[in-house]
Amino acid sequence: MNGCACRITWEEHRWLQSNPDVLFKSFFRDSYAAYAAASEQNLIRLRKHLVRHAYEAIHAAKIYFPKSSGVLKPYTLLAVEDHIVYQAAVNVIAEKLTPVIKKRYFKNIFGHIYAGKSSQFFYIQWQKGYRAYSNAIVTHVNDGYTYVANFDLTSFYDTIDHSVLTYFLKDIQIDHELLDFFLSCLKTWTGVPPIL
Repeated sequence: MNGCACRITWEEHRWLQSNPDVLFKSFFRDSYAAYAAASEQNLIRLRKHLVRHAYEAIHAAKIYFPKSSGVLKPYTLLAVEDHIVYQAAVNVIAEKLTPVIKKRYFKNIFGHIYAGKSSQFFYIQWQKGYRAYSNAIVTHVNDGYTYVANFDLTSFYDTIDHSVLTYFLKDIQIDHELLDFFLSCLKTWTGVPPIL
């Protein structure tokens, strides 16, 4: 967890605000503006809570929007500080995971490609991945392939088994303390909030 605490910086806050999903951002705009008004003090306080093990994740809100297919797309809405903690943990994971999978970028992996610490955005622009994907399809057709499989895994990220996630995070040597902390937070964020 200290690995997460030491990464609580303006970077996490900046990446959250640079999320290109306009609908998603619309739910947080006022909260982030209020948090940013005293961001330095807020981030210092959050870091102290993490280091002292005084931070507690709170349950997320879920809203559902219909897709054109009729399936409901879930949006999980975290509190601002939970969102920052999530981003800090994911930053550590992305740095460990990237060397392992980078060779598959634009070959087998075309979406959600980590842009790196120096980027304004967490992911590279989706258009770059889409162009590479389109070029790969043309190449495969020219090589004689005639079938395409298209999958849309509904609520995939909301339903992934945490024990499977644990296995893969251990495999890339995520620190044991950070792993336990992160999984504890995920359990709260993905769980059903208590009825008050």
